[in-house]
Amino acid sequence: MKRNDNYDFSIATRQSYVAILIIMYRLYKVIIRQLIPVFIIILLKGSLPKSPWFIYGIIAVALIAGLFSIIAFFKYFFYIKDNKLIVEKGVFKKSILEIPFDRIQSINTEQNLIHRVFKVVKLNMDTAGSAGNELQLFALDMDLAKQLNAKILKEKKEAQVVNKAEEEVESAERKIIFHLTIPQLLKVGVTENHIRSGGILLFFFFYIFDSLEDVGLDLLDKSEEYLPAAQELVQSLIVVLVLIVLFAAVAFVISLVRTVLKFYNLTMYRKGEGFIIVSGLLNKKERAAKDDKIQLVKWSQNLLQRLSGIYEILMKQASSQEVGEQKSFKVVGLSESNVFDTQAYVFKERHPELYKLPMNGINRYYFIRRLFIWSYLFVPILIVLGVLGKWIFSIYIFTLYGLALWGSYLSFKKKKYGVGNEMLRIDGGTFGRKSIAMPLFKVQNISLTETPFQRRRKLSSLIIYTASGEMKIPEIPRNKALEILNYLNYKVEVQKEKWM
Repeated sequence: MKRNDNYDFSIATRQSYVAILIIMYRLYKVIIRQLIPVFIIILLKGSLPKSPWFIYGIIAVALIAGLFSIIAFFKYFFYIKDNKLIVEKGVFKKSILEIPFDRIQSINTEQNLIHRVFKVVKLNMDTAGSAGNELQLFALDMDLAKQLNAKILKEKKEAQVVNKAEEEVESAERKIIFHLTIPQLLKVGVTENHIRSGGILLFFFFYIFDSLEDVGLDLLDKSEEYLPAAQELVQSLIVVLVLIVLFAAVAFVISLVRTVLKFYNLTMYRKGEGFIIVSGLLNKKERAAKDDKIQLVKWSQNLLQRLSGIYEILMKQASSQEVGEQKSFKVVGLSESNVFDTQAYVFKERHPELYKLPMNGINRYYFIRRLFIWSYLFVPILIVLGVLGKWIFSIYIFTLYGLALWGSYLSFKKKKYGVGNEMLRIDGGTFGRKSIAMPLFKVQNISLTETPFQRRRKLSSLIIYTASGEMKIPEIPRNKALEILNYLNYKVEVQKEKWM
């Protein structure tokens, strides 16, 4: 479509032709992921299959995927009718998606490398009734995307389904309130959760191992001849330490690369009564978060972040389903003052109370229960290893047992809660620290739960439900739990302010 100052959105419109490349790329990515085990077998054998049908098969799959992408593009239309954005799509089965404007919560843009080269954008639309993006337009001309965004917002205003805050967001100028510099970005990468990256690495190895077995390459049978040598290596403390160091180094590199790709040039703007967060190296994303849509604010530090003096903050928006990353906004590399200012923007006049709340601890049964759980897991293993005389393995297991108990104790000491006149806050963490807070009027429901073990000790746990997830206060006296439950129900009933 050619550039135009005024697009007629009542006419069925296609995306940019670049969408064909995007659809093709998504298909090929899925196909290549499924063929990874085959490629690994070829690498292990050191030669390609001699049969030409293997090459013909790959060419056929590539051609079919390309043809499917072209047909999918020409079968995909969108237009506006009766205050609704309507999308018609489908190759083998036609489907029609209708999205009323009053359900659209935010319109976010995204640009990967292909988008930047061809100067197009991907448009993601979030609604209050979905946990993810309800609609994705893969490639739109920038002018078309801007006019579509403006058209939807204009129609919403004319239908009187937006409030004053939303109008101010669109009319105000952007103001930078935080920018992540390159040194800060590297610091974030160094202090990331490397255990998570290690888990991704292990999952990849298990996926490859399982996939190779599915295609007939059984590594267990072939590894029996190497098993004695492997056992000797594992029983060598030095070798184990070297392997741990190598594994940690790879996990560190993965964390650093993921951080740079995701948070490069991260900038948080203030616009009217909301935030705009922009970040990404190869895949640039721009997302909007309005203050009244934000239900929970969580700020945290892991152990390395505490040593470096940086925080990360997570703002969760309303959703009818459990909120994942799709509807939460994560900002990293913040200083303590940056966190304070962000909270002040969201909570406004309620913010001063957040740091004046009297924080209460929980019952020690929280720690005792975890002590028994870890003991049931580790003690039998230690006894068996002791009987078998496997002292090296006993050292490994005992070390893990000690770390688990220490972590449980730290978690117990840091778990605190505070309920004020306007705010609710829960603190926690193990080796790091984390806090989550919300205004009381955003509470949707409260439930009191008791296990048989809790009932014997007259303890209860409170679960506070919101439109973006839940908060839990565990192991507190039953009378205190009932008092908080009644108080929160009272605050919700008398509060006239809208929760979003």
